Amino acid sequence: MGVNSFRDVRQRLIEKIQTLKSECNGVNPPRYEGVNDPYARYLSIDIEEKKLDFDFGGYIPANPPTRPKPIIWIDTDAADIEHQNFTYFHEVTHHIIREDNEIYSFLNQIADRNEDLSALEDRFANIGAAEFIIPSNLISGVLSERGFSISLISELDKQFPASKPAIAIQLAQCSSHKCFIVVCSYGLRPVSQSPQETLLPNLPNQPPQLFVQFSTKSPSQEKYSIAKFTAIPPDHLLYKVYETRTGSKGRERIPFRSGTEWLVDCEAIYFKGRVYAAFNITQPPPPASLQPSLF
Repeated sequence: MGVNSFRDVRQRLIEKIQTLKSECNGVNPPRYEGVNDPYARYLSIDIEEKKLDFDFGGYIPANPPTRPKPIIWIDTDAADIEHQNFTYFHEVTHHIIREDNEIYSFLNQIADRNEDLSALEDRFANIGAAEFIIPSNLISGVLSERGFSISLISELDKQFPASKPAIAIQLAQCSSHKCFIVVCSYGLRPVSQSPQETLLPNLPNQPPQLFVQFSTKSPSQEKYSIAKFTAIPPDHLLYKVYETRTGSKGRERIPFRSGTEWLVDCEAIYFKGRVYAAFNITQPPPPASLQPSLF
């Protein structure tokens, strides 16, 4: 299968991950198992657990002879278990993307017309990480039966406790309507997301902020993306959800870093320390049980 669109990239990634999971003798559901993780061994990747200033993980491609094997960095001190799980498979997916000439070539060619290559890689690495942890076909079944709602995260967490960000990303990836989904955390906002950039530590005396930790969008929403580490202003619905620790719905602007004003229907919840929100560009379809019969 050739790679000529974002949908092709997503499908090819899912197929490669499904094959890798069937060939690799890892635990089920997959989770990070330390520096000797079976997926890293299978793919000939070295893992280094170390303190990072810019994020909770990073992927460094091989560069023989000085670096004969690719390296994954994981900050196990800063991240909780579910975040470690997601971060690890995010970095594994970066490796899969770099090793697939068709995927990497397509993303590199289209980057100037859409978004920079690093952001594109990061977006699909999130999709891959979610597929490792929670297969998309399972979430598709839930959406068909229950309909779309960001509140499903609290219910699905009981069934898939490995990573709530993975649940959020799969909700978007399996949705037929146009939407963005974000996962927001409160704390010191990182200022860089790439281990290959010149790193800057968190700014001194910077106050804690609510910021976008993960973002994704449904396959039908091809244009625009919400940048990682975008700050959420105090007058935003998501900030109010964080402050009150309660769910809320309403018209709200999508938190684009550019400041573009785009008001849409927003549904947000506070769950276990983070804010999860869906920005619905179009209305989600009803559950299958509520759709009119053709016969």
